[in-house]
This record gives sequence, C-alpha cells and structure tokens, in this order.
Amino acid sequence: MKKIIFFIIFLCFCLTLTLNVHANNDVYVIPGGESIGLKIETGIEVVGKYTVQTNNGKKNPWLNSKIDVGDYIIKINDINVSNNEMLIKTLKELESSSCKLQIKRDNKYFDTTIEVVKTVTNEPSIGLYIKDKMLGIGTLSFVYNNKFASLGHGIYENNELINLNNGDLTYSNVLSIQKATLNKAGEKRATLNSDTIGKINKIKDTGVYGTFNKTISKNKVKLAEINEVKCDEAEIYTVINGNNIEKFTVEIIETKAQSTIQSKGIKVKVTDSTLINETGGIVQGMSGSPIIQNGKLVGIISHVTLDNPTIGYAVYAKWMYDELVS
Repeated sequence: MKKIIFFIIFLCFCLTLTLNVHANNDVYVIPGGESIGLKIETGIEVVGKYTVQTNNGKKNPWLNSKIDVGDYIIKINDINVSNNEMLIKTLKELESSSCKLQIKRDNKYFDTTIEVVKTVTNEPSIGLYIKDKMLGIGTLSFVYNNKFASLGHGIYENNELINLNNGDLTYSNVLSIQKATLNKAGEKRATLNSDTIGKINKIKDTGVYGTFNKTISKNKVKLAEINEVKCDEAEIYTVINGNNIEKFTVEIIETKAQSTIQSKGIKVKVTDSTLINETGGIVQGMSGSPIIQNGKLVGIISHVTLDNPTIGYAVYAKWMYDELVS
C-alpha cells in the first residue's frame, strides 16, 4: 500500500513538473497598435542618369562606366560613402577628372571608373540621380524584451527587399484617412515625430525589426501557436485618428497550415462598422496591426485585397516572433 501511495505521489509530482515546464515555455509580449514612422538609410542608390550641361557642352559622365539604375555606390577612390552629403563632399575634394567607384549590385561588388565633370556653376557632377533614404509609416506589432516587430511585410523596391544601412523608429500622428474604395487602396496620412524610439536592425519578408527604447505601460498577452489560431471573431489594434489606439472587430475566415516562416497565413474580414465607415476597410499604414483572439496575439495585418478592402491577410505572430529573436 505504501508503494502505491508513493507511486501516486511521484506520478503527481511528475505531471506537475511537466505542466510547469510547458507553462514556462509560453511567450508573453506587449501588443502594439501604435502608429509608427520608419526612417531608413538605404545607402547611395542610383535611381537615374542625366546629361550634364558644362561650359564645353553637354556631357554624359557615366557613358563608359558599368553603372546602372538600381546599383549602390559604396566607395569613391576607396573612400567609404554612405549618404548623399558624403558623396558630394568627396567629389568636391577630387583633383582629377575621373574617379573609381565601388558598386554593389545583387549583393556582389565590382569597381568601375566614371568621369567627373564641372557644371556651368563649377560644381562637380557624375550625372547620376541618387537617393539615400526612405520614409514611411506603419503600425507597431509587438514588443518583446526591448525589441520590436512591425509592419507584417517587407519593404521592397524592384521586387527586392531594400538595402538597410541604418534606420530609426519613431511614433507618428495620423492626421486623416484616405478611404479605401473598390480597386483603389486607402491610406493613413500621418506625420512622423522627431523623437527616436528605436533602431531598425533588419528588414525581412515578414516585417521590420529592431531594438526598442521606450517604456510601454500595457498588459502582456500570450503569443499564440499556429494551431491555436481559429476561424472565429477577433480584434485588431490600430490608430485611425491622432495617436489613439482603438480596437476593431474582424473575423478570421481562413488559416493556412504552415511549418516555416511565411506570409499570408491568415485571411481576415473586417466586420466592425465603425472601421468600415471611417476607412473603408484595411488601408495602407494599417500593416503591422496586431490581431488578438481569445486573449492571445495570433497574427499581424500585412496585406489588403484591392477588389474588396474589407478582406485582408495577416502573418502568424509566431513567425514574426521567431524572426525577432533569431
């Protein structure tokens, strides 16, 4: 009899231990919903070419170079340049009529030579239109251990993820909404705050990630596993006026079985009459809005369908968490 009692006690202890281990594996995050601004330094990208008017006629300095639109200028005569100001300063300090450029294209590097000519105002020029930064707005998805996840999708140019040299995260203030209509995407119109609240350190297909340096006073919610997401009612957190986070009802109408990090795992339908009246459905700038179901963070709004803006897609929150901590 003593052996039986001991076995029962031991079995109960094992079960309790197992349950505690599972409980300790649960992940809790701070849900977002805040309107954010993204200030991204992409490096010096060539976006076009032009003919330069000089005192000796029109010149095309790039004509005999290997440079093309979409390339990134990394160095001038072995001097690192990461923004437009550095490029202009370096060109002004040149004493020759040509220079060597290190170019990045498709993650490969090569050198080429380009002419440097003087404009009619005696400014150096290589005849290239360039840009070095990108600004945008979106929605904060969640915060975990002083790291943030946002947007729910990548930022692309020419069907490729943009280059990231440096990036800042700010809050933004929604001024107005351009309502979504049939076959025309709506958008949040917002201004970016000047104060930096985080640093962007990676851009992936599932979103924008980085470190977060602000304190958010919110209750944490459990991160749902893929199999916990159900076709049923849920809520999204987002801002449609100022910086006020509101909750709106949606219905999860489809879930996909996914075993690796992918986008569009969840299909949602906006059912909240207030949100439909104000925005027409899902609009640009709403990407990143967290979806809460049964008290758990299940997904992140990522895309909208143009032919019906009340229908959209979301990435599983679990995938964004995995990307954040990897």
